[in-house]
Amino acid sequence: MKNILCTRDAPSRLSLFTVFGLAIFLSSCSNYSHTQRYIFESEIANTQLREHVEFNWSAPVNHQKYTGPRNAHELMQALNADYNRGHSKTEVNIHRKGVGIKTINYDSTYTEREIDARYGREEWLQHLLDGGVTIENFGDYAHYLSKRHTLALLEDNPTLRQLGILDIPPTTDWETYKAAYIDKLVHHRIEILGTKEQFHRSENGPFSASVNITETFNTR
Repeated sequence: MKNILCTRDAPSRLSLFTVFGLAIFLSSCSNYSHTQRYIFESEIANTQLREHVEFNWSAPVNHQKYTGPRNAHELMQALNADYNRGHSKTEVNIHRKGVGIKTINYDSTYTEREIDARYGREEWLQHLLDGGVTIENFGDYAHYLSKRHTLALLEDNPTLRQLGILDIPPTTDWETYKAAYIDKLVHHRIEILGTKEQFHRSENGPFSASVNITETFNTR
């Protein structure tokens, strides 16, 4: 498995569902514009997955650590307003190309409203929380909501589910595949937190995230 953005020291197993970290922006200006993009890429077996989430804010967003109750309703009370206010787009692309392989290219075309109708936010978040996922800040919140877009692309394209994307075994049964997808999210989160803890305990332990964050600030 090859991860496009990870350094050579980063464990490849942690590349598929790496949490989107949000850079903290503090400003004394009352008016500003802030565009932030989170681009995640991974590649396995000649198949590349690219997820792109973009936010545009015209007022400060809360990037503080979430310390409230660990349930979906309270999370949404704390973080959903900023998400709705700033979310610009979420795009997913899956591309496969190689010697002797038929080239395929799939792009998501879903609006956030369409995704909400298919996988309701509160139910989706609660399912992940019940499985053991922890959401500690706005970045985590945005990351796990964006994963619904990838799931929708996989649901609507059965051919993709036969390619072993994200190391999920091929199956024609959608509910089985969906459960495996969510299980990957949960277990990867547990791995990420364990790796972070080991890093903090070691002076020289390497830890890298396979996320490319770009942002633009215009303060006035």
